[in-house]
Amino acid sequence: MFSIETKIFICFVWALIVFLITALLIGSERKAIWFQKRTKYSFFNRRGLISEALHFGYPKTQEGYCVTAAMTGAIGVVGYVLYIL
Repeated sequence: MFSIETKIFICFVWALIVFLITALLIGSERKAIWFQKRTKYSFFNRRGLISEALHFGYPKTQEGYCVTAAMTGAIGVVGYVLYIL
């Protein structure tokens, strides 16, 4: 039904939507508590405004691990459904 390129593009867009919705629902305060960001930045790994808003870092609390698992599950379900199609 869909070409492989279209499926990859849909998964990529879905992942961005999941990250955006999760970031908006959690808020920056809880995101800072639940996730640890990189402390050293250089010229090569700096982020812009959009990518800084979507960047979570790595989980450091139980809530962070649960949020990460939920985001991974949501993206995985759509990827699996697209794989079946």
